[in-house]
Amino acid sequence: YTIRMNTWHRNEQLLLSVNHHAKCEGVKEIQIIWCDSDNEPPKELVHHKSGKVKVERHVINSLNERFKVLMDPPTLGILSLDDDVLRPCEALDAAFIRWARHPERMLGFDVRTHVVDEESSNWKYGYMSTTESSNRYSLTLPRASFLHRDYLDLYTMALPRPMYAYVAKNFECEDIAMSFFVSSLTGGKPPLIADYWAVKSMIKLYSETKISGGKDHKSARDKCVNDFAEMLGLKGSGVVDGVTVQPLQTGKLRHRNAFFGYGSEPEDWSNIDLASFQSEHLREVVLQMLLLNTLSNAERMAWLGERKTETMSEAKSVGMIEKTEEWKKRWV
Repeated sequence: YTIRMNTWHRNEQLLLSVNHHAKCEGVKEIQIIWCDSDNEPPKELVHHKSGKVKVERHVINSLNERFKVLMDPPTLGILSLDDDVLRPCEALDAAFIRWARHPERMLGFDVRTHVVDEESSNWKYGYMSTTESSNRYSLTLPRASFLHRDYLDLYTMALPRPMYAYVAKNFECEDIAMSFFVSSLTGGKPPLIADYWAVKSMIKLYSETKISGGKDHKSARDKCVNDFAEMLGLKGSGVVDGVTVQPLQTGKLRHRNAFFGYGSEPEDWSNIDLASFQSEHLREVVLQMLLLNTLSNAERMAWLGERKTETMSEAKSVGMIEKTEEWKKRWV
């Protein structure tokens, strides 16, 4: 799969992320979406030692650009990723296998839901707390998600123009737009979600400044959820631009298998045919998942802890993992 990484004025985080993800055997190429025409990308990035990194230079600075392909990816599987999010290679590879079994769907790690206001019938954006308390979800965030390469072109060329213009003007909601867009093209189905352990394996790189999250953030996202759902016909069955659209469905979040089961249509690793994979590495990933399924919860958590420690090692050593001793020495 190809990683397409969004970045903006966070070169240290970007380089740490690239250094980690370039080590992942499942990663064929890392494409950096560079929208900063006033500054050159770091030389360590342009000439990265892995040989996997390419910088895709964009003239326009817009969140729509993360889905605009200027450099053809070498794979059909795309991992859309923000520059400050790390996960163990095993988590990404397992999620890729799950996505590859359903390539028409979007598969994410971050779940959110929509909430219907009883008085106005308007849709609102539900944060993680709302999503978990209801045990239902309806969208995922492309800060870490797999999708088919064709959806990138479809977003750029076929997304309703008012949605595209809103994202360009307001620098927000491209994540809601893509998640809803794919659902509208797949019968209203919610995105698939990676296994629970993979979702919870996230490591966040520290940043002094945040790209989003101002005081009007919630009201803006409420508006995006409501307006985008209407534009895509997701509030009820109907026809949009000659295409029959089904209403957006919600999926069950947590299942009985607390380590694996997460999201709609959770993966049953025992049903995967190893012979269907040409890649020896992917066969090994499946075997690892089958082994994990036989371990105790304590053994699984120990394994996951080791993977996370390995993943964050470089970032931790330079004080970029919040609340660690190295971070306190650098920032407090």
